[in-house]
Amino acid sequence: MGFLSNGPSRDGALRWYAIHVPEGREDAVAGKCRQLLASDLVEDCFVPKYERYMKYEGAWRIVVHPMFSEYVFVATRDVRALSKALGQLSFPVSLVGRRDRSYAPLSSAVQTWLESALDDAHVLRASEGRIEGGVLRVERGPLRGCEGRVRKINRHKRMAYLRFDEGGDGDCVLQAALNVPVKN
Repeated sequence: MGFLSNGPSRDGALRWYAIHVPEGREDAVAGKCRQLLASDLVEDCFVPKYERYMKYEGAWRIVVHPMFSEYVFVATRDVRALSKALGQLSFPVSLVGRRDRSYAPLSSAVQTWLESALDDAHVLRASEGRIEGGVLRVERGPLRGCEGRVRKINRHKRMAYLRFDEGGDGDCVLQAALNVPVKN
């Protein structure tokens, strides 16, 4: 659970909280939550996704996958009221990251980065770059300017792995599509 914060959020701050759902039901649960939860309580309910290169019949295609399998994120300022509202739904969902009497939101570093990198559909789009002299340079896409976060690149799968150090045991690694056709 490296993507969660080490402590509770400050009251009144808009934070993202994870809800655990059955795998493959992320979009359906997010849609139901958007319909059933009060708009003054929930500012957004979504499944963050990322583009991924897949090779089908010899051709590379971009497909969209959930970034966090089995999780839906809810943006709220009042996690206690959210917890109570989720308990009243007719289908089973549960907030993740209970610590004592509070819930841990998504790590602030990860939330801030995702807010800037995801598009309006909550999708992390593919990036493109090159490696020159052993140094990664992202030329297009949301990873531009974030080269310092790239921990590893798999050029064969066209994938980058980004690290967010949270200190202690809270270390988060996110996947992102990165095409690097040129390496000098």
